[in-house]
Amino acid sequence: MGIYDQRTKPAYRIDNIHKDFANNQYILDWWSSAHDQLIIDLIHQYQWCWSCEISNSVQKITDKAIINKWRNKDPICKKFVWYNVIMYFAVARAEVKNFTSEIRSPEWKVCGLCSNRFIENSLPFPLIKRLGIDRLEFCAPCLRDTVLQSSGSDYVSKEQVINYIREFFKITGVIPPSNSNIGYNDLLYLSYEERKEILKILQIRPTNKRVKELFNSWANALQQSGLLGDYSLKTSRGIHTYANDGHLCLSLGERTIDDFFFEHGIKHEKEPTYPDSNFRADFKVGDYLIEYFGMTGDPDYDKKTKIKKDICRTNKIHLISIYPNDLKDEKHLKKKLSILL
Repeated sequence: MGIYDQRTKPAYRIDNIHKDFANNQYILDWWSSAHDQLIIDLIHQYQWCWSCEISNSVQKITDKAIINKWRNKDPICKKFVWYNVIMYFAVARAEVKNFTSEIRSPEWKVCGLCSNRFIENSLPFPLIKRLGIDRLEFCAPCLRDTVLQSSGSDYVSKEQVINYIREFFKITGVIPPSNSNIGYNDLLYLSYEERKEILKILQIRPTNKRVKELFNSWANALQQSGLLGDYSLKTSRGIHTYANDGHLCLSLGERTIDDFFFEHGIKHEKEPTYPDSNFRADFKVGDYLIEYFGMTGDPDYDKKTKIKKDICRTNKIHLISIYPNDLKDEKHLKKKLSILL
C-alpha cells in the first residue's frame, strides 16, 4: 500500500533521525540565523511535514557555491544524498533548538467526499501544499483520484462532459482547458464548498481521447456547452466577447486590452498559465504577463490576485497589473503598456 492509499497512518516518519546530526560542523560553518528562521517559518506553514520543503528552501537562500563547497568537503555526503543530509541536519537542529514545540498534533477528520475518517498526517506533502495545513478536509485516496488524476475518464457521457465544462467554469470563473489538471495553487483559497464541488466534477473529467470520440475536438465541446455560443455571453463575472483579432475575452476590460494590442501590432498570447499552477494570466507579451484585475474589492477575487502576484515574485516574472481606472481612455492604457510599445 502506497502513501496515497492510506487514511490511518502517517505518510512520513522522521522521528528516527538522531540528534547527533545537528552537530555537523561542516554545515554549521555556513548555517545562519536566517536558516534557523527558515525552519521556524516552514514549521508554521507546514507543521509536521515541514521537513519535506527544507532542502529546497535552504538552496533558495544559500549561495550555490557555498552548497557545492560543502558537498565536496563533508564526508557524510559520500554516504547519504546531499539534500537528505541537509534535511537530517535541519530535523535534528529543530529538535535541539525546540522549534518543534510549535507543531500541533494531527487531527482526525471525516473526508468531505467519501465520508471515511482519516488523520491529517496521512496526507502526502504534495496534497498538503495544495490544500493548506489548516484546511485538510479530504483524504489522500480521494485527492489521488481527483487532483492527481491527470488522464481523466474514457467512459463519461456527452452530457457529463458538457456538465463538467459548465460546472468548472461556474466554480473557477475560467473556461477549462483541455488538460485541466489542478496546479499547486488552484485549490488554496477556494472555500470548502468550492473545493468539494471542483473535486466532484474532476471525477467526471474526460480524457482527450474521449472528447475526440464525442465531439471531435475540445473547441466543439466548449461550443456545445453553450459558453462560446454567442458573440457575447453575460455571466456573473462579466461579459464574454470576442476581440477584433478573434480572441475570446472574459470581460469587456480584457477585450479593450486585446483590441489595443491588435491595433498597435503587439503580438500577444491569450491566457498563458502561471508556473506550477492552472491559474492563467489574461495575456503574455514577450517575458511580460498582463492581468486585468477588474473585480478588485471582492474578497475571493483579491485572494487569487495575491496568489498570482506571489507566484510572479517567486519566479521573478514581470507582471503588468491593469485596473478599471487604467481603461478610462486610450491615453491611460497606453501609458500603462508603454514598455511593450
